[in-house]
Amino acid sequence: MVLFPIIDENGSATPVSAWTAIESRLKQPASDYWLVTQPSHAALAGDLATALRDDLFGPIDPIVARSIALHDAGWSMEDAEQIQRLRSHPKQKPASFLDASSDRFLQAWTGSIDTAAKFAPIGGYLASRHFERLSLWTDQKGERQAEAFRKREKQRQQKLKTSLDRDEAALERLVDALQFCDVLSLYLCCGSSRAVKFEKPAITLTRNGDEYRLDPSPFREPKQFSFSALRHPVLDGKKGQSGATFYINL
Repeated sequence: MVLFPIIDENGSATPVSAWTAIESRLKQPASDYWLVTQPSHAALAGDLATALRDDLFGPIDPIVARSIALHDAGWSMEDAEQIQRLRSHPKQKPASFLDASSDRFLQAWTGSIDTAAKFAPIGGYLASRHFERLSLWTDQKGERQAEAFRKREKQRQQKLKTSLDRDEAALERLVDALQFCDVLSLYLCCGSSRAVKFEKPAITLTRNGDEYRLDPSPFREPKQFSFSALRHPVLDGKKGQSGATFYINL
């Protein structure tokens, strides 16, 4: 789950890494939240990928974009269970994906890769490489499991590559595209207002109220994106306040 605390965020206008801003926001305490499921966040990542300039990561066709949109499908059941639990216990604090154990991370990652691979071989390959990279961040306590995960995924990647018509460099650029869109989507979905910077590609994002500015823009043309969220706790007697769609112009 991606948490969007309904509370103002303090922070300097000096850009920080996008991940630093996301992590800080997900851990920010609040009494009210918007909840964005991992599949909803991933769907936004797929929409972002569709709009990218070709010179950044190479052309992104509809199959690659859809693969990116499926990259967090393995979290679906856990998100659904948490939403059901929170609806029954409105005073309970929601948990973000950062609160998951190493076991749960690896289970969700594997499920996500399986789903993407069923859609298309390149989907499985991109998701597998994406999570293989992320597994290198695993804390020391889960390193043995992460190492086994990487070994399994390396074997899967070798099998999937036999049916792909792109070379290693082109595939790695598409993994870079997935990871850029993943982080940008997380930033948007958590509602951060901090100025942030991305390394690959080198882009600075600043926000003034509802206005976002990407310098330079990674998109072919200005475009509106959206994501859906559920409110927690639901406001009693307020029709239409249990969910919302956020629209963002980039």
